[in-house]
Amino acid sequence: MHLSNRNRRWWRRSLVTGALLAVAATGAGAAEGLAIEPFPRAEVARERVQQASEHRVVIGNIRRINNQVRAERELQVVGELIRVSWRIPAGHSAREALGYAVEQLQQHPHTTLFFCEGRECGSSSLWANQVLDYSRLYGPEDNQLYLALRLDDQPQRFISLYAITRGNQQVYLHMDQLTPEQPVTEVLYPTAATLGKILNAENELLLPDASVGDDEQAAAWLDLVTRMLRSDIRLRVQVDGARAPEFVEGLVERGISSQRLDIGKPEPAGSIRLEKR
Repeated sequence: MHLSNRNRRWWRRSLVTGALLAVAATGAGAAEGLAIEPFPRAEVARERVQQASEHRVVIGNIRRINNQVRAERELQVVGELIRVSWRIPAGHSAREALGYAVEQLQQHPHTTLFFCEGRECGSSSLWANQVLDYSRLYGPEDNQLYLALRLDDQPQRFISLYAITRGNQQVYLHMDQLTPEQPVTEVLYPTAATLGKILNAENELLLPDASVGDDEQAAAWLDLVTRMLRSDIRLRVQVDGARAPEFVEGLVERGISSQRLDIGKPEPAGSIRLEKR
């Protein structure tokens, strides 16, 4: 499952045994295993590799509860964790640095899980000190972006990207790359807010597994799209696909006005595509 490859234009526009082995990499060691090439002329601020690490992948909003950081959604995965922070050359923005990485990642089969920007991401201090464990990533909350996705090729990898422009105008991009010891087989979905951001930016959204005959998956997609449409009452969509009439019926049953929904083309045969009207 992955979202439309056309999403890369959105990012160009808008957008690490029983004992823990921690190695601070100083050369190309960690970089050789990364799924992306660093931003041109970026300087490595810190690299770490952890083998057999139990790591949480944050795929939802975070907040502090009883002095602990809680994520709306997260995965606990054991595997190799590579953590790299780059200092981006002056004259380039956090969004540009993130987009450079995302464009490379979208060349892989992938599942986009979560995206936030600015204050909606929550406290930059929590991201820097509690989630990513690197205080230099702290900056004004208006100047941050976070993306989590899964690369669905072999080996499976979870990628988290955090970009920030600090108060001194230095730009940092941090990347966590987690390669599970055992692939995660459960179906993972993006958040409704992430779906809305992509649809509003790209004017279309592909839901590859939404009409393959699996009632549970189809219901999950229907619930997500319903939440997305409820969050923006002005949004109208055309639904394309062989099972578009059934999908539209499911949305109406969940309380979405039929006046906001059009049935379009019967293609693609094995998925649902939403087009912004």
